[in-house]
Amino acid sequence: MNEESLRILIREKLASGLLPGHDCTKILGGPSNGETCDACGETLAKSQLVMECIGEHYPKALQFHVRCFYIWDSERGTPGAEPTE
Repeated sequence: MNEESLRILIREKLASGLLPGHDCTKILGGPSNGETCDACGETLAKSQLVMECIGEHYPKALQFHVRCFYIWDSERGTPGAEPTE
């Protein structure tokens, strides 16, 4: 997926509440076990790193490709902010 399409998808998930825009209290990174990325929906290869975001109000840790994590982090902006246009 190209970067602009990924940004649009992440913005839509932020706007709909499928991805949170705040409350990430702990961020971890490590080897993937074949998780599904919460941003793009694709499976992480076992050769990739997974970024995990843990928050008090999440039913489970959010899991991202490194690239998807950075885009999500930039699009979510400050806590409670609306996604950028």
